[in-house]
Amino acid sequence: MNHLLTATLAVRVPVNATGDLAEGAATVLARLDAVERVEETDVRGLQPGLNDTVVDLEVRLAVADDVAAARREIESGVGVVGVETVVCEEEPTEAEPPAQPPPGVG
Repeated sequence: MNHLLTATLAVRVPVNATGDLAEGAATVLARLDAVERVEETDVRGLQPGLNDTVVDLEVRLAVADDVAAARREIESGVGVVGVETVVCEEEPTEAEPPAQPPPGVG
């Protein structure tokens, strides 16, 4: 089962990255082995530099089963400058069926 992580972090995006800064930050994060896919990115701030731009963002990531290992890899990942928060929730794989009332009720 996949898990979703919502993280507030800063990512170093190279000047020559394709797309906009949000896409560049998503690409940096998607290259981490623990990240299966990047769901959403919300840019919160920018720090322009000579060769790169540090993008502060809130991001939602789908990661594999080992959430603790995924957190460690994200925190130490290439291009990740700093991690402020990481919150985990399970990603539903199927819609849950509606709750049925107990027998004799209804």
